[in-house]
Amino acid sequence: PRLRRAIPAAELSEWLERRLEAAELDRVDLAGHSLGGLVAAELAALRPERVGRLVLVAPAGIPCGRSVPGRSLPLVETLYDLRRSLRLVVSDSLRAGPFGLARGIAYVSVRDLRAELPQIRAPTLLVWGERDRLVPLWVAEEWQRLVPHARLELLPCGHVPMLEQPGAVADRIAGFLEQELPDDSGYGGRSGEVDGMRLAGNDDEPPVG
Repeated sequence: PRLRRAIPAAELSEWLERRLEAAELDRVDLAGHSLGGLVAAELAALRPERVGRLVLVAPAGIPCGRSVPGRSLPLVETLYDLRRSLRLVVSDSLRAGPFGLARGIAYVSVRDLRAELPQIRAPTLLVWGERDRLVPLWVAEEWQRLVPHARLELLPCGHVPMLEQPGAVADRIAGFLEQELPDDSGYGGRSGEVDGMRLAGNDDEPPVG
């Protein structure tokens, strides 16, 4: 059988846009975790007209100063935290393959979205684990500062909230997606508001749940 070419991490947002075009989807809500969050945020910044809402769960995209070897211990600790879901994690890792995983880790170690993040127009929900060993909380605060219409939700867990706190993550995402979107003419109201509903902005204390 013909082997598909592995898509380099740097090309994933372009690949995602091509998939949206192939599916004839002009504007979508996007959600992503870690590297997936980086890809979703990158597309929302480069093609803001295509993204209605954005949910980012512990996204990569702001380097935390660790080298690839320096991520090894936090990664092992994170895998231990996920030991009850290890079969699922290992299955996903096998599909990606060792070289794909290594390229992805190397990419998230150096890719810096800080210059692009202010271009995001979509209302954005940031979900972060308070005990995240791979992407520490100061990175979450930087995301909230740089993304114009963002609010931050903290959960008592590590790097993979959807496995560690699935009910809480589902509740927060569902509540966020139930909010009405502004029309295409602009957001209206003050910065940090969507249809009069206040989003926690840079001057607010992030809610802790």
